[in-house]
Formats: sequence, C-alpha cells, structure tokens
Amino acid sequence: MLRTAPLILALLAIAVSPAAAQVGATYCNVTAIECEQLSNGVRVTIVADGELEWDLDWEALLEEGAAVGESTEWGIYIWGWTDRFRRIPLRLWNARSKLGAAFVPIGKYPVSHAEIRIPPWAHEGVGLEVDIVNYLGWHSGEFHLRTRRGDWELDQSEDSNSIFLHWESDRFPPPPPPETPEDLPSELGVTVHDGAFDIRAVNAKLQDVVNMIAAKGAFPVAAPADSDLRVSLNLLGVSPTKALTAIATASGLCARACPDGGWVIARPKDTAAGYAASESRAISLHHLRAEDALDLLPDFLLQYLHADRDANSIIVTGPGWLVDRVGEDLAKLDTPPPEVLLDVLVVEYTEGAGIARALRAEHDAGDIAAALDALTGDLNFLRLDGLPQGWDILLDALEAKTFTHLRSRATVRVLNGRRARIFAGQQRYIILESVWEPGTADLERIETGTSLYAQPLLGDGDDVLLFLDVSASTLRGTDPSTGLPIVAVRSMYGSTRIRNGETILVAGLDSDEQERQDRAIPLLSSIPVVGGVFRAPDRSHSQTRLAIFITPHIIRTRVAAKGEVNHG
Repeated sequence: MLRTAPLILALLAIAVSPAAAQVGATYCNVTAIECEQLSNGVRVTIVADGELEWDLDWEALLEEGAAVGESTEWGIYIWGWTDRFRRIPLRLWNARSKLGAAFVPIGKYPVSHAEIRIPPWAHEGVGLEVDIVNYLGWHSGEFHLRTRRGDWELDQSEDSNSIFLHWESDRFPPPPPPETPEDLPSELGVTVHDGAFDIRAVNAKLQDVVNMIAAKGAFPVAAPADSDLRVSLNLLGVSPTKALTAIATASGLCARACPDGGWVIARPKDTAAGYAASESRAISLHHLRAEDALDLLPDFLLQYLHADRDANSIIVTGPGWLVDRVGEDLAKLDTPPPEVLLDVLVVEYTEGAGIARALRAEHDAGDIAAALDALTGDLNFLRLDGLPQGWDILLDALEAKTFTHLRSRATVRVLNGRRARIFAGQQRYIILESVWEPGTADLERIETGTSLYAQPLLGDGDDVLLFLDVSASTLRGTDPSTGLPIVAVRSMYGSTRIRNGETILVAGLDSDEQERQDRAIPLLSSIPVVGGVFRAPDRSHSQTRLAIFITPHIIRTRVAAKGEVNHG
C-alpha cells in the first residue's frame, strides 16, 4: 500500500519496477474504472480481468509536483507536494484497455476524471499509463487541508485484479437518503364534500393518488401507469381542476380535461398522451430576435421551445403552467433597448479663431481655437459647457464672413451599442472600361468627404460612452499609368465620455483637394498643330478643416424604478 506525505519510502522500493522482460509476454484487460462516494472522499477502482502488474510513475509524479529530499541518516526519500500537483500517474505494465475511450469522467469531488493512454514503451499495445486527475490540486500553505485535499492511498485487491485509490476530500457529502422511497412511511387520504376535495398525501405513489381522486369524484383520470413518482401535498376544499393541476405541476407533468369529463395526466414529451395533454402557444417578439431569446432562458426549457425565425416568435409546447411562465418571462425580456438621439453638425472652416469668437466660449469651454487648429493626427475631443442659447444658429452667420461652410446637419437615432453612419461630402462617379471586353464599361462611385461612425454605450446613469471612427477622403489627382483617380484617406478613432444633452467638439481633421480640368474652345481646339492654342488647363486647390459638433440625447422607453416598470 502506498500513502502520501509525510511519506517515507524505501529507496529500494522506488528504484525497482516490474521487469521489462515480462511486458508483452502475458497481459490482461482493463474492463472498468469505477468510483464510489465515501463519507470523507472517494474510492476509485481500476478493474481488470487478470492479475495487474503496476506501479506508481515516480518520474511523472516528480514532474507533477512532488518535492523529494534524501535523508543520509536512513538512506530513504521523504517527499511532499508543490502547487503543481493535480494527478496521480500509474503504469500498468501488462494491461490493455477495453474501456473504449481515453477519457473516463468521474465527477465525484475531489476526483475529476481518469485519462488512459498507450505509452511509447508499450510492446505490441501491451502497457498503459493511467492518470487519476484532481479537480483543484494541492495548495501550498493550506496545511489545515493537508489531510483532506492532498492525502491519498493506493492499494490492490487480494487477487491483484483491481487497484484501489482512496482520495480524501475537504468537502463531506450529506448523509445519503434511503435507497428507495418504499423505505419511507406513506400516507394517502381523499375526501369529497359538496364537490370539493380534501387531499392529504405523504410519499404516496402518483398512480394511487390519481386513482383515489377518480374513484371519489366518479370521473376517469388517465395517468402514467409505470410512473415511480411520489406525491406529498395537503389540499383542502379544492376543485377537481385545481387538485389535478396542482398534482401535475408538482410532478412536472401535463394535465388536461377531456370533452367526456375525464382527465389526462401525462409526461409532456415523447408520448401521444403527453402531446394531447400539452398546450402550444406562439409568443411573438417585438424587440428580441427569436434565437437570442432562447439564449436568455434556462437550458432545461429548450426541450419545450422552438424558435420560428421567419415569424420572430417562440413556440412553446408543454404543461399549461409552463407555457404561461415562459410567456411571462419573455414579456419581461422582450423590452425595447434604450436609444440615443445624436445631433451632429459638420462644419467646414478656414479660421478656427472665428468659430471660437462666434460661440463666445473661449473662457467657458476652454481654448476652442487651439483644439480646432491642432493637426496632430489624433482625434481631439473638447467638451463644450455653457454654450450660449442658439449657438448652432450663430454658426450659420459665419458663412457670410467666409469663415465656415455648413457641410451637414443630421439627427440620427441609434440603438444602444449599435453603430450609426453620417456622411458629409460628395459622391463622384468614374467610368471603368474593360480591357478584356472592349465596348463594355462599369460605373463606379467614389465618395469624397467626411464619414463618421458613432457607437454609443449606455449605463444606468446619464453618461454616454461614445466611440467615434472618423475618416476623411479626398482626390489627389489621377494615376498617369492607369488613368484612375487617386483617393487619399485619413482615418482616426477615439472614444470619450459625455453626459446626456452635452455637446462635444471633434476637431483637427483637414481636407486637401486638387482638381485639374482642361478648358477648350469647341472645334478650334481639335485643329491639328494649332489646336493647343485654344486649350488651357484649369487647376484648383482647396484646403479646409472640419469641426464636428455632437450632442447625444438618451431616449429610454422603459425606466425601472423601485422594482417597477414604467412606460415612457
């Protein structure tokens, strides 16, 4: 028998292993790995159909985390554990596996599973390595758990056909219940007065309860005859409908009244009676997707649910009480998400100081002119507090002074967590002629201007976390080799936190466009030799910058307050 730390093992016992010459000569088969829950741990048993030759794989155990030291006085090894220790490695020198799997789940704390593999030293498939794996492993410093989590023993049966591993646990299971319900006392009584039932049942068989109700009420009740379900309840002065519904609900069954006055109680799945006693309902969803709603419900309900993606609804089939409960839960989950209304103003300007003066906000909102003129390649955010009344109207007045040009004024309503796109610029078209198919051409669209992607994220308060992705595209002329226009794109990404109703300024983007257009006098410009006199190139160059003002407004359709749901 092998026992763990503090453990003293003779050096001879460690050094000597079964003779390798015997490997492959005769062998037995591992037929099972069993596990039994003990009051203070588990016992894992490796069962074979013959005598096993085995030992503990000391080298693997050292790699796993055993700490070894030598005592010169006694010539023996003394060892303990490190944090890496999680498994007990065994070598079965003369065994093959008939388990049909390399992974055997155990799932009884502290043992997780067993791993079986054929090692390189196996001869003609004879020889196995078996690891018994612990859930948590050893934790150094937790010495009070030493005899709980890290203490184990190895032993074998008298006929050497089995190996026993006893692994102690720091969690003790509750006392086991009686083996069968028949070991518990049973009681059943049903009385009827004025059409109302008094039912008292303690550990009574479902079939006995149903039969007695049917006899006292003088109506037929069909229930699963092979059911081993037990019923314990106390109902006073209830109707037959309430009594049978309560019994079915407590047992996880369906109950339905038949046209002839009888009742059917059945399992909701896999039987015609269960289908007849079940209810079906299609629950339409208005905000959630059907497949997303399935992810929000408990796993055990999936067997009763079906997602109709075309109608965006959940079809529920099962007991009436379960159908009602699923409908109530989906009604709570299928609520409209909050939205954010984004007011976006895109201004093209040539002088940042002019905007700052027009807004009269140098002192209230910081140095706006510096933010506008910063061309560092980063996205510059400036929160504008204390803006004057009608500040956006003042920007229109700047157009008369050629300081600014209003490129776009947009209002976008976007769901929480979704992205919205706002584009301010021009759409141009080019003709692409096919080299392989002469005479065919495609019309392609090119966008030049500013494209803004905004994604708001909301919490419980009034703050909005705003992610912005801004790109500015301009035409940089024509590629002389292909004749295609050159589009230069400058993009930047950033995020900021802003309060509901406040305004931020995003600045620092420049736009540089160059255009060339040949002007010519018709007919005269096409005369050979002298036609060039009547043609002249016209070049234009413009350099402007952009300022984007963004104001988010939170729209909540439902606001939870003190556990209640109010409709806004």
